[in-house]
Amino acid sequence: MCIFFFSQSAYAQGIVDDFNTEGIVGDSAELFSETIQIISRSGKIFILTNSNQLLSKGDFITMALRNNDGAIARAVVAKTYDGKAGIKVLKVYSLSRWGLLKRGLEVDILKGDDSSLFRPKKKANDIAESAVKIESEEDLFNETALLEENLGDFYKGTRHIKPDNLLSAGWAQFGFDSDVDGGNDRFVGNQWNFAYGYQFADNFWIEGLFGRTVFDGFPDDTLQTQVNNFTARLKYTFKAPLYSYFMPYIGFQTYSVVSPDAGTAENNTQAAQEKADRETAVIEGLRKSNIVAGVTVFRRLVPGWFIKADLGTDILGIGFSIEF
Repeated sequence: MCIFFFSQSAYAQGIVDDFNTEGIVGDSAELFSETIQIISRSGKIFILTNSNQLLSKGDFITMALRNNDGAIARAVVAKTYDGKAGIKVLKVYSLSRWGLLKRGLEVDILKGDDSSLFRPKKKANDIAESAVKIESEEDLFNETALLEENLGDFYKGTRHIKPDNLLSAGWAQFGFDSDVDGGNDRFVGNQWNFAYGYQFADNFWIEGLFGRTVFDGFPDDTLQTQVNNFTARLKYTFKAPLYSYFMPYIGFQTYSVVSPDAGTAENNTQAAQEKADRETAVIEGLRKSNIVAGVTVFRRLVPGWFIKADLGTDILGIGFSIEF
């Protein structure tokens, strides 16, 4: 019996082969056009217009020449600011097309998956891989790298948190003393709150906060009371170490209370009326307005997300925030 052995060599496509794949633009209704405004000295960072308002931080995009002349490069949007987008090049598809890029040139953009743009074919020695090397995922959103490039006025502002909007959700506790039963009882409840802040000038924020606490069994075991917290704050941002920010604030706070059956006597006896009067006094004591002050501390978790702590005369709480 004869046994024959056949050997076959298998080769996997490497990153260099992938970099040498040239793309031909196909038909795509998702293409839109933007204009190159600035090209950094290294050629890795571009500032594009964002006139279509379709580019957002973290978007992966492909740049192509107009009129179906071919894909140029793959990039990620690292920052958007003032109607412009800063992109960092990850991969170049054609050095010949790359050489045509200049300030003022209008290019086609495709967001997301770009496989629809290509008919892959091999073309050796078309790419210099080292010119567009990304060391780590952190490089994609490295603001320092952007600042070190020659980007004109794109980051001339002094704001520490670049986007204009902060949306927050948090938790705190709200408590008060009550003598409705003739003693000195303490009621404490969870306050879930939501806040929206707008940066109307560099590092200056105006913020609105709404919180609600529900007390079951007050002022009576069968009743419920809702305490709503409305706060307006003016804040200023200071940068701190470890990707942190401090926002001292001053503002105005008011509480509204919803307790429909509080202060209603169960019968016509004097004891019932005295209890009803105490309930009314406690409810009216919760309805108050005052000036508040404090500081909000932010600690960046990942790009766009923060953990926060509110430390003030109005609230002591923790939560999360997202910038956009």
